[in-house]
Amino acid sequence: MQKRLLIFLSLGLFVLLPHVAFADSFEQLRQNSAGIKTVQARFVQKKQMKILAKPLIAEGRFFYTAPDSFRWEYLKPLRSIVISSKGDAKRYIMSGGKMVEDKSGGVQAMRIVLSEVVNWMSGRFDRNPSFEASLKEGTNTLITLIPVGQNMAGMIEKIEISVTKKTMAIKSVKIIEGENAATIIDFSDVEINKAINNSVFQDVE
Repeated sequence: MQKRLLIFLSLGLFVLLPHVAFADSFEQLRQNSAGIKTVQARFVQKKQMKILAKPLIAEGRFFYTAPDSFRWEYLKPLRSIVISSKGDAKRYIMSGGKMVEDKSGGVQAMRIVLSEVVNWMSGRFDRNPSFEASLKEGTNTLITLIPVGQNMAGMIEKIEISVTKKTMAIKSVKIIEGENAATIIDFSDVEINKAINNSVFQDVE
């Protein structure tokens, strides 16, 4: 469960794609991503499983400032926050009516995952050796990532990132974990290069 949460956190950052919806190569993605300095958005995450009568739904928001600061925050149904600033990542959870730092062993794993985020921020989606990436134009721009090797065996079958051409904004990220399980993240209220106060990456209350 911890590993899946970390992967979902990282994938949420694909919302950076709105300005590159018409790119026809990963090299063009990298070139067009160079002008992105900040991103902020809201998201709804739906967890679908065959054993569930209805999806598990969580809502939240995230903020990013280049080169390496971001905040991924779940607001509902339970509040938790991951903050990364200058390479130092911390996770906070609601406990006893206040936010407390999670110092469990999973935090170190989170730091490893976040080390890959800078590459994705720069449009280097095809440079991660853990995934084989492909890009396809259609009604929407579709980027597909398929894990290679055994490091994600049993966790992720493939990832699909859909970008709406009309609005040039991210539409969804779908993480297919297997035949009977998937997580879908839908983004809204995406704002690019709008000033973000540094306190967003420091305050947790």
